Amino acid sequence: MADSISLVSLNIELDQHFERIFPFFEKVNPDVLCVQELREEDIPLFEKNIGVKCFYVPMAHQVYRGVSETFGVGIFSKLPVLSTGVKNYYGNAEKVPDYINPDQNTVSRVLLYCDVVKNNSTFRVGTTHFTWTFGGVPDDLQRRDLKGFLLALEEAGEIVFTGDFNAPRGGEIFGELAKRFKDNVPQKYTTSIDVAFHKNPNIKNLMVDGIFSTKSYSVEGVEMICGLSDHCALVAKVSKV
Repeated sequence: MADSISLVSLNIELDQHFERIFPFFEKVNPDVLCVQELREEDIPLFEKNIGVKCFYVPMAHQVYRGVSETFGVGIFSKLPVLSTGVKNYYGNAEKVPDYINPDQNTVSRVLLYCDVVKNNSTFRVGTTHFTWTFGGVPDDLQRRDLKGFLLALEEAGEIVFTGDFNAPRGGEIFGELAKRFKDNVPQKYTTSIDVAFHKNPNIKNLMVDGIFSTKSYSVEGVEMICGLSDHCALVAKVSKV
């Protein structure tokens, strides 16, 4: 039987849902956990609760509750990590910008990935938080960043990548990704926004979170778990083909 790993991806919405997400992470206990909207200030708390080191990339500074902070994406692995990599597809990797809401030009965009080992198999797992648009309607900034993202993915090679793509399934941007990579989220799921916690409870039918893969991987048993954050979590088993 081929080696497989368990994988979870979730936009945690900064520090607003710790009382739900930490018990969930403990219960599911994934081999690899990918998170978006992770505050740099909270990394020690995550490492204490999850029990492993975080591989993190900042995307922007912002003023939150009157205090300057930094947010980005992170990966936690309970498996040995051979290497990590970062591909900046928008912004300067050497300078973290100051976010001016809602200007998407003031947020860096990155693909963070790591190579983890289980038994005799190596898995490359990545995550991103793609460019936001109002209501998930594509715009020229998303189109610009998609070009850079596709180049970053090409350079990354065979990979399973997760994230909050801020582009709904069935739309232009998600469709371009689905042309090149396998969309592993079952079609029965029509939205990954949890209206119980989202600031806009009227948002519906936006399947913006995803798990994509290249041909070297099989992603099975994908489930969407809600009741955690303003986005739902994706849980999956990843095998080598």
